[in-house]
Amino acid sequence: MQLRGALARVLFALAALAVAPAGEAAAAPAASFLWFPPSPHVGETVSLASTSTDDSSPITSQAWDLLGSGPFDQNGPVVETIFSTPGPHLVRLLVNAADGSGDVAAEVIPVTYPPAREMLPFPIVRIAGTAVRAGAKLRVLSVEAPPGVLITLECLGRGCPVRLQSRIAPSSGLATVTVRFRRFERFLPAGLSLEVRVSKAGQIGKDTRVLIRHGKAPRRVDSCLSPVGNAVISCPSTAGA
Repeated sequence: MQLRGALARVLFALAALAVAPAGEAAAAPAASFLWFPPSPHVGETVSLASTSTDDSSPITSQAWDLLGSGPFDQNGPVVETIFSTPGPHLVRLLVNAADGSGDVAAEVIPVTYPPAREMLPFPIVRIAGTAVRAGAKLRVLSVEAPPGVLITLECLGRGCPVRLQSRIAPSSGLATVTVRFRRFERFLPAGLSLEVRVSKAGQIGKDTRVLIRHGKAPRRVDSCLSPVGNAVISCPSTAGA
């Protein structure tokens, strides 16, 4: 009898330990995504791809907020976008599963300007003439540059034929075209200064400044133009300034 009582007490204790734990709630999906290229530039197409998973329920929808603070209005596991400004851009991905659960992933994508590249072929500014006592007689003032670039000639001082003249280098099927500024191919008085700028967005351009002097050859300074804002910069060693 004592043995039976002891066995009964042991079996009761084991039964109490064998009670199943309460069921756990279903896991929510884990939202995540990647983008390519990993370091995009302004104006470059960026592909965003969801890498989201859910081990307990099928994923039913994936929506993107490409502005970081707007609606989730782009749908699908893969989308494309273009960032028009540099800096950090917040992107969010909303993932929903069949069981009603959901998750949001947010990533900051750093966007930069594309690396500066030189205008090719690099422009050539040609100035030829004769120095005289009161200034200079220009025989040629021309720019040889790739088609499509903007060429601006600014004149400062007394005796300018025109203060500002701009031309777009025309398309010709050739690598370069020559644009002449015939209104300046004449006598120019001493003290007058010219600045020739050859520019195109995203490319390192050319800046040439000329000062007309008394009885001496004009003083000329060649520099480069920044691809952003057209500020005068030092030329890279490879530029033919």
